Amino acid sequence: MTVQLAQQILLDKFKQEPFHNLYLLNNALPTTTAYGGTCSDKTLSYLEAAKAAGLDVHLHSARIGGQEIHRLVRLEIGNQRYFADIGNGWPSIQLFPAATPIVYECYGMRYRTEIENGVITVYHLKRGVEKQQMEIDIAAKPEAAIRQGIANRFSTNITYPFSNQLRFSMVVGQRFLFIRDTRLEIYSNSGYEEVPNISISDLPNVVTEYFDYDIKPLESHFGYTKPISSKV
Repeated sequence: MTVQLAQQILLDKFKQEPFHNLYLLNNALPTTTAYGGTCSDKTLSYLEAAKAAGLDVHLHSARIGGQEIHRLVRLEIGNQRYFADIGNGWPSIQLFPAATPIVYECYGMRYRTEIENGVITVYHLKRGVEKQQMEIDIAAKPEAAIRQGIANRFSTNITYPFSNQLRFSMVVGQRFLFIRDTRLEIYSNSGYEEVPNISISDLPNVVTEYFDYDIKPLESHFGYTKPISSKV
């Protein structure tokens, strides 16, 4: 099995299943991973698809802002270790190797890694500003503990970066679209665009128009009755 296969599944998932925090905002546990979600939902979806394709994959975790709150997938391919980050909201469409730092560009952004003392540090550059995105311990982690964390993710006191603001993102054609709070950000190799004043009541129409995605199955889980934030 190849890195190319793992990355094709990764890209397909970015195109087919949105990153969003609607389950979290509505305190609704999803019954399927088919309609995306946050890192836990998207990671489980990728894990199952990669397993079905014959890849050697395992649950893993990473630190964001020093907190061990992020889930991703560890892959063993050709006696080498890689990591797939399907669920942080941004389009990390290539695997992160454990042995070699990488740099790549997509949708007008840049990813790069540094590796030191058994830790991969991932940096993400957009609109001319680079920020540290996460830290990944290369050593394997106990999968049972990660699954327990996933099961308890809405019942703990963890505050996520998106706990009180709307998030919804996908790769659409040759562009990456991300609703962040009240604006839609559109990234591509030809530049950056922005659509302001997005509200929760606009979401179904915005998702249909810009993302070409049917949000009705998501709506069936909870509806849009809970206020997201004072800004929305």
